Amino acid sequence: MPDDRSTHTHERFPEPADVLEALQIGASAPAEESAGPRPALVEQFTAIVRTSPCASNVVNDYSDSRYYLDRAVAASGQSSSGPLAATLDALPGVRQCLTATNLAELAVGTHLLAAGTVVQVFALYARDGTKLYAFNQPPAGAVVVKITGAASGGGKYTGRIVSGASTAIGSGNLSMPEGMPVPAADNALILNEEEDGLSGHRLAAPCFAVGSVAGISQGLNVVMIRGALGTTAGASSLGDGAGGAVAADSSSWSRSSSGTPLVVWVQTRTVWDASGGVLYGYLRSFTFDARGMLVAVSGENQITLDVPVACQ
Repeated sequence: MPDDRSTHTHERFPEPADVLEALQIGASAPAEESAGPRPALVEQFTAIVRTSPCASNVVNDYSDSRYYLDRAVAASGQSSSGPLAATLDALPGVRQCLTATNLAELAVGTHLLAAGTVVQVFALYARDGTKLYAFNQPPAGAVVVKITGAASGGGKYTGRIVSGASTAIGSGNLSMPEGMPVPAADNALILNEEEDGLSGHRLAAPCFAVGSVAGISQGLNVVMIRGALGTTAGASSLGDGAGGAVAADSSSWSRSSSGTPLVVWVQTRTVWDASGGVLYGYLRSFTFDARGMLVAVSGENQITLDVPVACQ
């Protein structure tokens, strides 16, 4: 992968930290007190995770703990007691785009931070003088997602990561997202582990689920979940409320191959009506969502099984 530093046209200008360091080295301790000049300062700055590489001739983002970052500064006009608002640093001569390693992901080699994440970067120097950038920002362990629709592949869904703090209280029925902001546009590709290897889509949209960020692909957060609310639209049927025909019904259903909700009619009891001399059967429909979870049972349908007649 080309070095993103090669694309910048201001290399002859020292970075602000380098200028300050050069000015302050002369004010460090006398030589007899130290083997060498002490560092004048620690170079730190705010940065924002980019959506794409620095260089236009580099197509792919990093897939490990390295990130392309835009150097940022605190935006002007904000209150000193308010939350930080960062904006891109457009100062001429400053290297705006750079590569930095997330120490929180270095050991496992993941790449889970979303574009737009604000981080605090610091510089490290190798023995040969090479400057490296690093930051320490643990990715979110679990996220709430809103499933908005079906993606083209089976078991894959479009959705949005819900962020912010909930304002839920103990009273009242649950009403998601309970005060948590939902982005205006999809920012996640959601993978339902239950549908591994299966075609179709078994989850309802919209609905909410809890999962974990497993990566970033094509600018979207990849979120793994294990199940959510199943869809009940477009159900298949086995049997009916009238008892069916005389011939055996060969229709079948399976969660894996059919991939649809199911309505199945089952006879739940049989009663002999002595007063009328009629044998009755009672049927109920059992509705299962596309995940195979029972979601509803109907009231009874009464059908006549037999009306005995006197022997001749």
